[in-house]
Amino acid sequence: MTALVDLSDVLNRMTGGNSGTPENIWWHKQARIAGAAATAPIAGRPASLWTYDGQPSGGVAPTTVAVPDNTTTGGLKQTDPGGGREKWLIGGAATGSVAGELILYDRLLHIGGLSGTVTTAQTVGGSLTRYTDGIGNMVWAEIYTIIGTSATTITMSYTDQGAASGITSIATAFGGTGFREVTRCIMLPLAAGDTGVQAVASVTVLATTSTAGDFGVTVGHPLARFAINQVGGSGWRDFVTGLPGVPEIQPDACLSMLWMPNSTTAPELFGCLSFVEA
Repeated sequence: MTALVDLSDVLNRMTGGNSGTPENIWWHKQARIAGAAATAPIAGRPASLWTYDGQPSGGVAPTTVAVPDNTTTGGLKQTDPGGGREKWLIGGAATGSVAGELILYDRLLHIGGLSGTVTTAQTVGGSLTRYTDGIGNMVWAEIYTIIGTSATTITMSYTDQGAASGITSIATAFGGTGFREVTRCIMLPLAAGDTGVQAVASVTVLATTSTAGDFGVTVGHPLARFAINQVGGSGWRDFVTGLPGVPEIQPDACLSMLWMPNSTTAPELFGCLSFVEA
């Protein structure tokens, strides 16, 4: 493992010295999905920006289980490090049309095509290729087409960070107002003592939501957060001089974003991420 030695080393690499290969990715997201107005988010509850139009372009709802990477449409498509080096996120900024918090994560695995009316276990499967130890990985149900108005709960069967399989997550609300809308991400809480997920075998909806819709399961690994505290304000992070340190960006990472809204207005967002190799 190669380390960033000190601030002088970072500055040198940022200007291309010592094979730093600096990369700045400018991005934006519009409050539209495939040209149509995006569904209003629920204040204080996470929403996915995966399908939002923008630059790079929005992703599509997956069908079968897949492992997205840095060539997958919907991700930020950063380049992989070369020459045996590692890639590091040294800073970034974002601004938006509404206040909220942006969460940058590596989208490790996803599946769609699941139904809000099926009450038996629905298979997820697949195998992670990044963060395979599971530590810190999070799982959520992601709504692609609105599900039903009947409130119920959802659980998953998963393998934890210690490779113990067949563990059932704590039941959480699913379906009904606030838990059915397009782009909603419903976090699946782990069993007591667990700190991550190596694999998800299946999810089970306890009772029908009354509309099948289309939802999926996403496994993600959070990397950074950017707080946009006011309309047009800038959420800025310098990871070299500030906490929590410099996040590593693994090869093939599918960099994606969640939005934690302060309001019920779909966001328009603009930002930049800066990387170096070491």
